[in-house]
Amino acid sequence: MDWLKVYEYFSDLPEKEQHRLFDAMKDTLFPAPKIHGVLGDIREAKFSGGLACLHCGSMSVKRNGKYRGRQRYLCKDCNKTFNDLTGTPMAGTHKPNLWLKYFELMVEGYTLPKIVERLNIHISTAFYWRHKILNALRSLGNIQLSGIIESDETHFLESEKGRKGGIPHRHARKRGRKVTDEKKEQRKRGISKEQVSIVVAHDRNGNIICQMGGRGRIRAEEIDKVIGGHISPSSLLCTDSATNYKKFAKMKGLTHEILPRGKHVLKSVYHIQHVNSFHSRLKQWMDRFQGVATKYIDNYMFWFRFLELHKKLEHTDRQKKMLLDTCKRANFTTIQQFRIA
Repeated sequence: MDWLKVYEYFSDLPEKEQHRLFDAMKDTLFPAPKIHGVLGDIREAKFSGGLACLHCGSMSVKRNGKYRGRQRYLCKDCNKTFNDLTGTPMAGTHKPNLWLKYFELMVEGYTLPKIVERLNIHISTAFYWRHKILNALRSLGNIQLSGIIESDETHFLESEKGRKGGIPHRHARKRGRKVTDEKKEQRKRGISKEQVSIVVAHDRNGNIICQMGGRGRIRAEEIDKVIGGHISPSSLLCTDSATNYKKFAKMKGLTHEILPRGKHVLKSVYHIQHVNSFHSRLKQWMDRFQGVATKYIDNYMFWFRFLELHKKLEHTDRQKKMLLDTCKRANFTTIQQFRIA
């Protein structure tokens, strides 16, 4: 049977089955790499400063045989052992090769139900794997901003998604409902404490900080906690006319260009269009998750920030970049810690 005969029947399949057939053909023709093929790159990313114990930091380390094809090491000071995957999201996994496919789906921004369908794993496993990866990305922290820095905040509805035992500070909302005044049973206007503020700072070199600052209207002190330690003193801050940024700029001694209300560009140079565009893309990207629990929202901010910083890379290079970045710093977050969070 030639391919034309097969293709004749392709259009008769439901759309879902067409996608499954396409994925099956792609996996057959372009199989995902095995974990052993990237161990060398992981080792180089983890031990770029020299081989050291992941538990105590000692440089007095020797080889200690192999287990399932992976080199093990023994620390002469603390007598603990480790391998190339210790302290990474993949540590202790029973399905190391499946993780490489998972990273590919993370780069594509797949939701949990779609990941479950593609990888045939339990949804709780997909959830824990996602947050082990995002915790590792988040542990790398933020980068220094310099030059002209645009900053503004955006807001998401506070969510206690997944919480058991009730919500102590407000009545539960049905999914999709807006913030309402419980006494007057009407929609609240403006920014309330039931919204979380996401501070975004973007310099003209393409560096980005995107992190939760607080609830309701954000204060200068909260802005300082998010971006204050990551701004070069010689930088110029460009914002709208909000008083919180005026106070923040004064606190940090920064040169501050303020866009008057209704004006988009000042002196043909100063604007916050990069930040506003980032807000728009972030909101659109977040819609697919149908609400994110506030306690996890910073993880999603670091996820989107990673995708934005590396959007010019080829898909396979972004996948590899995400994998290696999550392995750079030892992170021993366990599933049990997620369960009690």
